[in-house]
This record gives sequence, structure tokens and C-alpha cells, in this order.
Amino acid sequence: MTGGYEVEQFVETPDEDLICVICRAVLRCPVRLKCNHVFCKECILQWMKRQVKCPCCRQSIDQNQMLVLFKLSKSIGRLSIKCRNAQQGCRATFPLSNEYLHISSCPYEWQLCPHEGCGQQVLRKDAQAHDQSCCHWRQPCPMGCGTVLVRENQAQHNCYRDLQQRYVAERRKQRAIAANLRRKMQRMQSRMAQIRRQINLMCESLEVGDLEVEAGEGTSVWTDASDSSPSGSRHRHTDSRSSRVRFI
Repeated sequence: MTGGYEVEQFVETPDEDLICVICRAVLRCPVRLKCNHVFCKECILQWMKRQVKCPCCRQSIDQNQMLVLFKLSKSIGRLSIKCRNAQQGCRATFPLSNEYLHISSCPYEWQLCPHEGCGQQVLRKDAQAHDQSCCHWRQPCPMGCGTVLVRENQAQHNCYRDLQQRYVAERRKQRAIAANLRRKMQRMQSRMAQIRRQINLMCESLEVGDLEVEAGEGTSVWTDASDSSPSGSRHRHTDSRSSRVRFI
């Protein structure tokens, strides 16, 4: 387990009382059990997953009786440590509690190049020099035209020319879209005219069918009347002819 601070990072060797017996590192967030033994909080919680007896005296552990030692934690925070980037050349020393502040500005801290596609790690102190030579360098135009500059075209960039070219390209694109919409509209209008013609033909066909049905019904009535009254056949024949003439 490595729940505590590594002993090697301290300028002076810490007192043995500040060493966690589980991880053999300097106490981080120290807690005291009811038996008065002190451990790193993370270390003892991991230990309790396997057994609930103190690693030193084997007494039972009650998590509810653990006491966080804030004063001891502050005392440890005042101990001087070496920068974790000592191997890269940093010789700074500072209190443990100030480690984050130092690392955030340490010139020997490794950083990933911010340019997409590069992936190279450089020291913070060398970041500016790397930025000047990185082939993946990208930057929006500082004049606000929206063009993303690369190292090769930075010197030749002209905002007015680029904006004009983009305007012409956009106009060409809009004209193509408008022409395409007009063609679609013409096809729709042609299709609608064809549908209207088909509807008119269907209506005319239905009207002719209705006239034929009416003509057939009139002929049937005349035939039935002639068969039932022979004496009046001539008169009804004349009426039937006039009826047929009306239907035709």
C-alpha cells in the first residue's frame, strides 16, 4: 500500500512516529484508533476490508471510534519536501502543504503540447520554444476573420482576400441550392398538372357512365309498359321514341 507520502521526497528524514506501519510512508490524513495507534486513513480502511483487528496490537477496530488528527496533519504539512521534478533539474524546496502551488508553476514540470496531433511532452520552461517550431501549430486569425492559421500560411494570410473568397464560394453554393429547388418545384408542378388531368378524365368517365345507366333504365321502363298494354302500344311506342331521343 502507498497511502502516505514517500519518505524520499522530504528534505530531512521524518521522525519514525510519523511513519504509517502499513504503507511505511509518512502519514497522509492520519487517524487514531481506540487503541491509540495511528495510520493513514486510506491504509486502515483498506486493511479493514481484510480484517478488523489493529495491525499493531490485534485489538478489534471500530470505525465509528476513529479520530482524524487534524493538528498532526497540519504539522506534517509544514515539513519541507523536494520538488517531484528534481530529476529534471528543479532544486526548489517548500512546505508539503504548498506542493500544489509549486507544481502548477514549476518550470521543470512535463506538459503535453496543446496543439492537436502533436502529442509531444515538453518541460514547461521549453514550451514556448517548442510552440515556435511545432508543425502542428494552429491558431485562429487574431483579426477575427475566422480563418485557422497554420505555420505555412501565417505570413501570407490576408483577411480581406480570404473573406472575399469565402463569400464567393458561399454565393455559389446558395445559387446551386436555389437552382436545385427550382428544378424540384418544376417537377412537382408537372406532376400536379398530370394528376389534375387524370382526375378530369375520371370525372368525365363517371359522367358518361351515369348517362348510360339512366338511358338503360328508361329503355327498360318502355319495354315493360309495351308488354303489359298491347292496345296502347302505338302511343307508348311514340313516347318511348321521344324518351330515347331525350336520352341520346
